[in-house]
Amino acid sequence: MKRLRYIIMVMVATLMASCMGSDYAAPGLDPDNAPWGNNEITETNVVSIADLKARYASTIASNGYVKIEEDMQIKGVVTGNDYAGNIYQQIPVQDETGALVVGVSASALHGFLPEGQEILIDLKDLYIGGYGEQCQIGSVYTSPNTGKTGIGRMDRYTWQKHFRLIGEADVAKADALAEDFDPSKMTDASYMEANAGKLMTIRRVSFLNADGKSVFAPDDGSVALTSNCANRALREYSSKNIVVRTSTYADFAQEIIPEGTKDIKGIFTRYYDTWQILLRSTDDITDSQTAALEGLFDSQGDFVVEDKQLPEELNYIWTWSGSYGMKASAFLNNTNYASESWLISPVIDLSQLTSATLTFQQAGNFFSDMQADCSVLVSTDRQDWTPLTVEGWPEGSSWTFYDSTADLSAYAGQSQVYIAFRYTSSDMKAGTWEVRNVVVE
Repeated sequence: MKRLRYIIMVMVATLMASCMGSDYAAPGLDPDNAPWGNNEITETNVVSIADLKARYASTIASNGYVKIEEDMQIKGVVTGNDYAGNIYQQIPVQDETGALVVGVSASALHGFLPEGQEILIDLKDLYIGGYGEQCQIGSVYTSPNTGKTGIGRMDRYTWQKHFRLIGEADVAKADALAEDFDPSKMTDASYMEANAGKLMTIRRVSFLNADGKSVFAPDDGSVALTSNCANRALREYSSKNIVVRTSTYADFAQEIIPEGTKDIKGIFTRYYDTWQILLRSTDDITDSQTAALEGLFDSQGDFVVEDKQLPEELNYIWTWSGSYGMKASAFLNNTNYASESWLISPVIDLSQLTSATLTFQQAGNFFSDMQADCSVLVSTDRQDWTPLTVEGWPEGSSWTFYDSTADLSAYAGQSQVYIAFRYTSSDMKAGTWEVRNVVVE
């Protein structure tokens, strides 16, 4: 009878979800008598998600799995679901310390687990493990092809016994947990471990394949698919590090990828060392706020070059590259040349701002001391220049791009501000400096 009760609950949830046709939450829900889940679960030993992940860190990192024997619970908020079809049989759950994914072999989960629904999960006798090093709660999965086992999804009957709804769903609870993704820490192992699974937003990015024709997840063979999903790259970052992942079953799979600079919100899961952004719907993609300056994204634009010392053997120091942005070098035909060349921004109006930040991407190679040869300066008249303190300098010995920032708040409120990138070299050493995606806001 008890098993029948849970089956009926799930059938009712599925029916209500299909009838409502939206991310539905029953109004006026009595948390002590919710028609879904297990109302007998009580808070006896609630641990944070960060603490739980720390306890099983080695298991998650090795893509193993283990049964949770201890009587304990986690309490968190549902930040995404299967409403739009892109998050399949997974429930992202987040608290103030971290996030994880719960795997459930069931459909229409959004019918009783809408975004913003707080839940209490009884962990005892469930399994925890890593899939591509992404922390997941579920059951043991056995591959029918290889016989190998790993962390997988629990059946819906098991899930119904292990969670309890807390209060009414409120999407504001999920929004309150959303964080800004820090691109400067994109490849930082500790940052990825702590934040994988969270609802986050990456700002001021654009889709590499946005051409007014390409769709998110075509099923015509034009894009390589993995597990019926298409990975879309961002123009600003390597697809080895971050992608937007869309299922061919998502409601928006055939929608055209938007062009322009966007803020992208979603569930930031991981597959080994690659961030995979799972959109909950296309509402997660919004236009980025207009910045005081946007430059060096797809051309030199209104930036100008002033050569202070140009060797007669060279025609230029700075030049535009579609792949690398503005590139400065005084090395030619295996020879280093002494030089000095400035790349100067157009005038920047900060009169309406009370604070301001410069962000840009840079790479440097073949430098002995990059910060001695390269500098970033600010001026209000293009005559007197002040060096800026830049956070995020490259080591100067690779082509890896770094996300760099400098505080311009001292110049907020002024209507005429300029930024300059100053490159110098000697006949002993002439490195190569690449600068792109410059934003002041």
